[in-house]
Amino acid sequence: MAGAGAWAAAVGELFGGGWTFAAVGPRTDEDWRRDASAVMRLRTRDPRGWTMLNFAPEYSAGGSGRSTEPFLPWSPDELGGALFEIKPESAAQLLVALKGQWFQAANIPNFAHREEVLFRAARELLARFGPEPACWTNRTAARGRPDADLLNAEAEFECLTGYTTDCGVVVASESEIGVFWAFFED
Repeated sequence: MAGAGAWAAAVGELFGGGWTFAAVGPRTDEDWRRDASAVMRLRTRDPRGWTMLNFAPEYSAGGSGRSTEPFLPWSPDELGGALFEIKPESAAQLLVALKGQWFQAANIPNFAHREEVLFRAARELLARFGPEPACWTNRTAARGRPDADLLNAEAEFECLTGYTTDCGVVVASESEIGVFWAFFED
């Protein structure tokens, strides 16, 4: 991992310019789901002070207003049931795919020319969490398939927000947990 500058560049490459969320918090509980929930609800700060983004679209239960917390208040048990464990390579694929419409790489403009740069950014993000990070997603194509190809997977999700559709990756090491998400709102 090259440091804060490389991290900021990778976050910007993958999550800049869209309805996205990228944040990291400390691991303070043995249960990763509690730590993920704290990051999703903006109850933590990046332990290294590195870049985070919260570009979630505006919404409220009544259809207008701004939500500063894009995720619903999931309990750890509920959160664990909505996320499926994946291997780091599947997580890298999904980090790239989140940039495309309906969270598919095939929908990323000029993907063939950008693929190498996007995958380099995805691997930079994952490197922060060590050589074998634990990863989870809400993309149902990964249910029971930790090595699923998520670059252009079927478009079904266990949504964790109040938006029409959302998709993302939770990545954890022994000391940190990251939440990387994209949203779609009609």
